[in-house]
Amino acid sequence: MGRDITLQTLQGESFSAYLAGDERAASGVMILHEWWGVMPHNRLWAERLAEIGHLSLVVDLYDGRTTDDPELAAAMMRDIDQQSADRKLVAAVDYLHGPGRRIATYGCSFGGKEAMQASLLQPERISATVLAYCRMESDVERLKRLSGPVLAIYAQQERNWPQKQDHFEAAMEAAGKKTEAMGFDAAHGFTNPTSPRYDEAADKASWQCIVDFLQRQLCGSGKHS
Repeated sequence: MGRDITLQTLQGESFSAYLAGDERAASGVMILHEWWGVMPHNRLWAERLAEIGHLSLVVDLYDGRTTDDPELAAAMMRDIDQQSADRKLVAAVDYLHGPGRRIATYGCSFGGKEAMQASLLQPERISATVLAYCRMESDVERLKRLSGPVLAIYAQQERNWPQKQDHFEAAMEAAGKKTEAMGFDAAHGFTNPTSPRYDEAADKASWQCIVDFLQRQLCGSGKHS
């Protein structure tokens, strides 16, 4: 359903992305991968969102590198050049942007952090942000830049829950911004079907929450089954 494409930053740097959906769509979703790099389930997310009408773009911040080794994944995440990643995020949002098109960002874990970063870099073009079990932004001044609501999905088996949720919601309230929360009695990584922590029931329930949120924020409609 989708296809691999190559995008360029304003500085002429090339990077890869996976595009799914109708390029005439009135809504778009930018998907950011976890610390493993772009994996098949990230592409599947894009295809599933494309099926309900969203032009979907999986952005590769790792230049094609992938791994299933947690130690290597951690090293890849630590070694990322955030300034270079920011340029890719801006270019990806620019690619998705079109007349009247509403855009959301979505990511889990490392991808959630980068999804928030994209929303903060281009707030005037991002209508909504979806984050799952990631490091949460707590800088009130940065959060004030957001122009749309945030859906935060929490893995309640994480050691730092519920403090993570409490701190984020307090920061969002101080920034005058809206956040919605959904929590699941599951471990970090519960949406990744290749993870030993995968929880099928929680994954399906959280996906429906994401779909509903995106339909409301990007399409102005209610539930979409």
